[in-house]
Amino acid sequence: MKKLILGAALAAAAAFGANAQRVVNNPSNHPFWGIRASLDVSCPTNVTYKDEGFKETESLFKNGVGFSVGAIYHLPIVANFYFEPGLSFFYNTWANKDLGELDEEDIDVVKNNSYRQTGLRIPLNFGYHFDFTDDFKVSIFTGPQLQVGLSCDQYFTAKAGNLEYHVAPSMYSGDDGFNRFNASWNVGVGFTYQHVYLGVTSSLEMTNMIRSDEDFTGRMNTVGIALGYNF
Repeated sequence: MKKLILGAALAAAAAFGANAQRVVNNPSNHPFWGIRASLDVSCPTNVTYKDEGFKETESLFKNGVGFSVGAIYHLPIVANFYFEPGLSFFYNTWANKDLGELDEEDIDVVKNNSYRQTGLRIPLNFGYHFDFTDDFKVSIFTGPQLQVGLSCDQYFTAKAGNLEYHVAPSMYSGDDGFNRFNASWNVGVGFTYQHVYLGVTSSLEMTNMIRSDEDFTGRMNTVGIALGYNF
């Protein structure tokens, strides 16, 4: 009887040890493709600029919403450590807090104030996943992200006298506007159940989004909630 109890205890301990090892070093790790769709919230920072030699900071923009769709490739490196590059198409919006008067005389902005941006994002994330069961794992990740803007238009309605004008100038042309190429840093957490993925990512922009002859600096941070499927 004692030998039976001892044998059962040793077997249980071995099973527990093997499962605990699997949490941080799963021998079944393998590369795979995944698709992702994300709801994004854009969070533009305050804008800093120099005025008569003094540095000023002003809140010029309001948050907006957007989305992205794309794919990732999960590449195991060692233990549960992995590299996960990706590519996604995004649509982003935000707005000015107060457009006020335009440079042209007697022309005022009256409504429909928004920026609408499309482009491509290339995340290059490194992460580690913890496989608590055969079906459920939690991952944490971080890494740089490159962004290429395809279009960025400022939509608004202006009024001159009794006439209204719907205007949508490109912010990638002219002397003042936004930079087409940007880089940010991702930090996030993901949850996977079988093949279904749910994740939250915060992207902190490292480059200046504003292109201007004057010394203006601003960043576009984003927070995204992604739903996906791993093949």
